[in-house]
Amino acid sequence: MPRTLSTKRLLLRPLAGVDAAWLASTWRMPEIYRYAASIPPDVDTEFAHERIRQANEGEEAGTMISRLIEIDDNRAGMIGLGRSHRGEAYSLGYHLHPDFWSQGIMTEAGTALLEWTDSFIAPRYYVSGHFADNPKSSHVLRKLGFMPCWRSKVFSAGRNENADHVYMSRLVE
Repeated sequence: MPRTLSTKRLLLRPLAGVDAAWLASTWRMPEIYRYAASIPPDVDTEFAHERIRQANEGEEAGTMISRLIEIDDNRAGMIGLGRSHRGEAYSLGYHLHPDFWSQGIMTEAGTALLEWTDSFIAPRYYVSGHFADNPKSSHVLRKLGFMPCWRSKVFSAGRNENADHVYMSRLVE
């Protein structure tokens, strides 16, 4: 059963079909798709419904944990952990609607999610990363305990080209 998490300000809840239109609208924003490797600029509600379905099936299979971030009953963003199979590390990904930037929301959401999953994940580390031209994401990941490991080009669906990417990792202590 997917778990809802809460912090002092935030609610992190499982994704639902009613979130599809909001997700699609947010993902179509250049400020979002430009920095997400797997989000093309022309997403529609059907794309969002498919991502929600994949997230819910992935939670059942132990390969995904995705949560919608709400603040004061308003959708603010999404955070999740994903992996191809149970034997590999989870990769952290997230996005936050620009209306909620620079308020510490993603750091708060990331802390809640990682503190919860630290108690049961295996293997005992996470991976993540950011495009090199996204210093805000680097700052969030460092606050969450991630350290840079290497750089390489990664295809960005939003840019439709390869872009310099900084890989990061975090050990569970």
